[in-house]
Amino acid sequence: MGNGARMSVIDEMVGQTRNWVVGHRLHDLPTPKLTPMLAAKWLVDEWALQIETTNSRLRAPSIDFRRRLRNELGDGVEMFNDRGWVDDPMSYHVDPPELSRVTLTPRSASGLDYHHLIADSEYEPHDGEPGRERWLEYEPNRTAHAWVLRHEGPPRPWLICINGYRTGTPRIDFAAFNAKRLHHKLGLNLAFPVSPLHGPRAVGASGDRVLFGGAMNTVHTAAQAIWDIRRLKQWLIDTQDAPAVGASGISLGGYFTSLLACFESDLAIAIAGVPEADLVRGLRRNVEALLPPFYEQWGLSWRSLERVNRAVSPLAMQPVIPHEARFIYGGIVDRWVRPGNVHALWEHWEQPEICWYEGSHLSFPLESKVTDFVTDALAARLGTPIGQERLLRSA
Repeated sequence: MGNGARMSVIDEMVGQTRNWVVGHRLHDLPTPKLTPMLAAKWLVDEWALQIETTNSRLRAPSIDFRRRLRNELGDGVEMFNDRGWVDDPMSYHVDPPELSRVTLTPRSASGLDYHHLIADSEYEPHDGEPGRERWLEYEPNRTAHAWVLRHEGPPRPWLICINGYRTGTPRIDFAAFNAKRLHHKLGLNLAFPVSPLHGPRAVGASGDRVLFGGAMNTVHTAAQAIWDIRRLKQWLIDTQDAPAVGASGISLGGYFTSLLACFESDLAIAIAGVPEADLVRGLRRNVEALLPPFYEQWGLSWRSLERVNRAVSPLAMQPVIPHEARFIYGGIVDRWVRPGNVHALWEHWEQPEICWYEGSHLSFPLESKVTDFVTDALAARLGTPIGQERLLRSA
């Protein structure tokens, strides 16, 4: 075999390996260069994902659990169809009341002083909604929590930072969002709402019962998250003199951010980071292989799951914030949230500014491209000092 033929074979092998690592065929996404660093990022993502799916395999569903899943999903589809929530998802949600009886306790973590906000969530599923009684029995989840970092002096813009799946503690959340940089260098006030069934709101490990507790648990998680975040946003405006409020979310928090953009028209910015825009599609990709071939006989149809999930799907609703307030970033070799799902949100949002970085789901905090993208976005929409300097230098 000549040198030219050998090089052709090697190039083809590299291309095939790159395509396998990337795992998608969308032609309008950047094609990453296969490097040892990119492969390492992919491996870390895959390792973490396999740990999560292995834990799922070890939780074999009992007969009672399967019966409950089947009955709730069947009843949910019937109720959601009858109430019009499948065709009009916005009608599923009600405007929440003002946040009341708030307590703020001084704390510190990771070198940052903050206040631990606690209030009653007051969220309840609709009367007669499948899974309502069980949801209300999750006692820790009935209390809303948030980590609040604010500057002394004149009012400043606020950024609501929405945690990712399995997180919800100050140290992890502050590190994931690089809170020191946002708070000190960019000069923003920050509020970190804890998502339902996460952190101090968890029943079991953080995030348990969100994706693997049945269809209605997933729906109620998203519905309560939006309820709590909307109340927190209004509290910041009413009591903290916030001149502007934006939101930035990671992973599952990116999903909630994209949902929030469908309800709050005065949101100054929405940054959906590595967002799982389609929970059912993502769950199906990771879980279907673990289910026995007769799962449809349990009544656990993916089609039924898609129908009830429309009530909390950002792809089933239209954003009400301006196009220029929408921002997305995603990893080209993300194993947790496939680029195709990020691309679907980008298309649904009418192709706003997006940052594709050569990295994985878990590598985003270390990606300078993401840091610069978020900095510039916040400068454009919230007027952060360091971001304004960057924009002036690039002008």
